[in-house]
Amino acid sequence: MADIPKLNVAPFVTVPLALAKTGYQFVVDLMAKHAVADKLAAAKDHKVVTQAASKKELLMAVLGLVLVFHGAQFKNMLLCSQIFVSFLYDRVKASVTAAYSDIQTAQEKLQADQPDKSNAKKDGADKRKEDAEATTKALKALSSEKLSAAAVDILGAFMACVLVIQGGLAQKIAIANSFVNLVIDKVEALVEFPDHADIQAWTGLFVRLALYAIVLPLTFLSGSLGLAMNAAACGAYLATEHGVRFLASIGKVSNAEDFLASKKGLVAAGGLIAVGTFWQFWSLTAESGLGYFAVLYFPAVVAEAIIGWSAGASA
Repeated sequence: MADIPKLNVAPFVTVPLALAKTGYQFVVDLMAKHAVADKLAAAKDHKVVTQAASKKELLMAVLGLVLVFHGAQFKNMLLCSQIFVSFLYDRVKASVTAAYSDIQTAQEKLQADQPDKSNAKKDGADKRKEDAEATTKALKALSSEKLSAAAVDILGAFMACVLVIQGGLAQKIAIANSFVNLVIDKVEALVEFPDHADIQAWTGLFVRLALYAIVLPLTFLSGSLGLAMNAAACGAYLATEHGVRFLASIGKVSNAEDFLASKKGLVAAGGLIAVGTFWQFWSLTAESGLGYFAVLYFPAVVAEAIIGWSAGASA
């Protein structure tokens, strides 16, 4: 292999490296010109944002009620978010965080090599070489393995979302799995195995398998019923968990955790699931859609359409 002549392609790499430095400097100057950082900081401290943050529990409870009655109309967003949170969130978060740390280090190195007047007076070739060297210095701070791992994880999450949206076996299993994960705690609170306390981990597995044995066939028989059950269960979880915590914060409930574990908490969650399942299954079979609520949910309707279009274009 040593005798094989090699082609020197370094000059073809120098130009993109120099352009990367020029592009980065253009973005930095543009952001500084329009005070983007200051505007973002001001938006973060805006009255509306702070009020929304202070009422997070109430907003999440309202979101839960929306999902109870209309969650199935946003199937793409619902299933994508559930798949991501259940299987991919921890992995993607770890890889992206690691890559972001390297990117910040590289950005600091680029900022340390800001252009000066002497650089501006240089001819094109010398300036291009100096910009390429600055970009190379920044790239050395980046781990290609971390960056590629983050990219692969993000792409994998996108492909998993597309696969589930397309329907078929993957979607039905995803719906059943999400529903079981949402209601398993409530079901376990209703059953006991007094003669098998020493194998509690196994009895919990038996309960989970029994739920799968019930929910999976229902989902295969009627995808609309499975979707309605899943959306209602997700909404009931958010409405009860965050709604009770909000009531506790204003003194209407003495202890949120005790209430959620009590009979009243179980009845509230079960009632919301039952009502939401009936309402949404009826809406799906009748193809009634959102009606006038589409105006109220307009941003979510647009996001749902975009996700559906992206999945269709990727198929």
